[in-house]
Amino acid sequence: MSPFHGDLGTLLDFPSLAICISEGDTLGGRLAYVNHAFERLTGHAREELLGSGCPLLDSEELEATHRRALIGALRDGRPFTLTLPCRRRDGELFHNELSLSRFCLGDGRRYLIGIHRDVSQREAHQNRLELAQAVFNNTHDGILVTDANKRIIDTNPAFTELTGYSREEALGKKPNLLSSGKHDSGFYESMFATVESRGFWSGDIWNTRKDGSQLIENTTISAIRDESGRIANYIGVFRDITQRRLNQARLERMASYDPLTGLFNREHFNTLLESQLVSLEYTQSGLAVLFLDLDDFKPINDNFGHACGDELLIEISRRLKHLMRANDLTARFGGDEFVIALTGLGTADKAAKVAEKVMADIIRPYQLDNGELVRVSVSVGIAFTSSHEISAAQLLDAADAAMYDAKQQGKNRLAQADTLDQRGAGQDAYTLVKTAFDAGQIELFFQPILSIHRQHIIGFEALARWRHPEKGVLGPQHFMDVITQSSLSLPYGRWLIDEAARVAKRFHVEGHEIAIGVNLSQDQIETGAIVESLASSRHRHDLRRPFLVAEVLESTHFHDLDLACGLLQETRNLGAQVALDDFGSGISSITYVSQLPLNTLKVDRTVTRHVEAREDRRQFVSGIIRMGHAMGLQVLAEGIESEGQLEALRLLGCDLAQGFHIGRPMAESEIVKRYLSPDTPPRFPLKRESRVCRV
Repeated sequence: MSPFHGDLGTLLDFPSLAICISEGDTLGGRLAYVNHAFERLTGHAREELLGSGCPLLDSEELEATHRRALIGALRDGRPFTLTLPCRRRDGELFHNELSLSRFCLGDGRRYLIGIHRDVSQREAHQNRLELAQAVFNNTHDGILVTDANKRIIDTNPAFTELTGYSREEALGKKPNLLSSGKHDSGFYESMFATVESRGFWSGDIWNTRKDGSQLIENTTISAIRDESGRIANYIGVFRDITQRRLNQARLERMASYDPLTGLFNREHFNTLLESQLVSLEYTQSGLAVLFLDLDDFKPINDNFGHACGDELLIEISRRLKHLMRANDLTARFGGDEFVIALTGLGTADKAAKVAEKVMADIIRPYQLDNGELVRVSVSVGIAFTSSHEISAAQLLDAADAAMYDAKQQGKNRLAQADTLDQRGAGQDAYTLVKTAFDAGQIELFFQPILSIHRQHIIGFEALARWRHPEKGVLGPQHFMDVITQSSLSLPYGRWLIDEAARVAKRFHVEGHEIAIGVNLSQDQIETGAIVESLASSRHRHDLRRPFLVAEVLESTHFHDLDLACGLLQETRNLGAQVALDDFGSGISSITYVSQLPLNTLKVDRTVTRHVEAREDRRQFVSGIIRMGHAMGLQVLAEGIESEGQLEALRLLGCDLAQGFHIGRPMAESEIVKRYLSPDTPPRFPLKRESRVCRV
């Protein structure tokens, strides 16, 4: 008779514990006892079970790992607990927590006692917790969790990736460590009032990353309450929408108006001008374009600062608005260029009379807010047509070229373009440069950039030259102003970036991950053309690694610094680097250095001259280098013409150098021969690296 019946059986009949006892101390023994809970757990009646093997430990159903674990534990003679999947009689799967141990009666008979518990709910809960943790760790949205006092108690990896703050840096802090200062206290009070009343708040927040860059977040903040209904935690989930918002803002600003003056911008003006030209088919009343460029505007910026320059541009725009009729179009094309379209004048002479009034009004003195009295003059180019077949681009190009004629004639005067259908190739500066550009006579020369400490070339600066068919190779002073201050600016910028990509690709396929620096104008940046050109060229030439350094002149006058910063940050997101060129050549702007998303500070040659001989110059350069390094920037010294200069800069801790001592600007064929030919090893070789060098 089984010893497990009677009082002992009653004692083992726990309602919450399924118990079975089998004969012997190995798997597969016959069941000598099962309680009612075991019957309910398995779905088998006691009569079916006694004398047969345990259905939950059927060796055919057990997974190999579980079977090995059971056999090993029994061999060692130790009790153990294991959770394994089992099936009831009806086939339903459940998680069984099995505790198994051996025991022996006084007469020597040995048994295995198994205690079984259905822990399916616990396992499901654990799986949900693991899934939640996996989502927390792997989602691309940033997540932060705070306690009821709004102190951070946890963050996920995406939080670090998006903000730059590690989890350890954030713990114990309040979320306002990300505050940009763009929202006042009322904004946050209203936000948390909504969270408390509705349980959540959703919207956009302007924050700041650890490195100081702008972070615009689409955020949802939820309140977690405890059993008593009190808030125990806040959870913030956010995603980075910075670029989307900057793109949206850029498109909105670019859609119609110049952000500084409120006049039409270039794009919208061109659209309206096209419409007016179409209407000439019916009105035949004539249309004139006045292209205005202020004379000697730069000294006002240099002497009084960019804010005063902006003030002057705004006042000029007011005077132009006052002079123009309601149906005239007035635009600012950028910098100190203004364009006016006059309709219904009938003749070019009438347009000239309007231009004279404009010149007389602009030349009147201006009282700046700082009390200074300043004067500027203006050069005006006039193009007139009565034909609807003339395009807006043709009319603008003609007026632009006429304006340059006025400049060359001594400034503060006007010049009229020839009647458009009579204009030949022309010999004015604009026409000559445009013809040269279209004919491919403008080409790039490349000057090497040296890593001072590693003593190898890590990149080149692309410098434009005009290969004139009669005068030979001409420097940029012969054509660059015409390009950057005319309608050639954007096409030239696109060509410049594409050429840099093409040449970089040539070096990349040889295993040299060099970057090429290009000088960009204000228009090329503020219109967003740099972003489009960079993405297009990278795709066209199948460039997998960074290839471009966008160089911004220190003297560049951005009228919307936030917009410029956002667009330059977009170029960095596309793999480019940003350098501030000619630093120290004018009134150095620490604002530009601190706000633009820079990688490199390029010190002008006028600063590095005599650095090897003069202590005061060494102290000055050393200060710039220390400042650059403190701001996380590399410092590049331009104009290095001797070994003494190079050694002095090395001792001062300068990172990079460029100048005739390292290499003169060379044509593409020459840099290929010098740096890629095994027959002529250069003094400073290119460095092969698996990771891209920073320029």
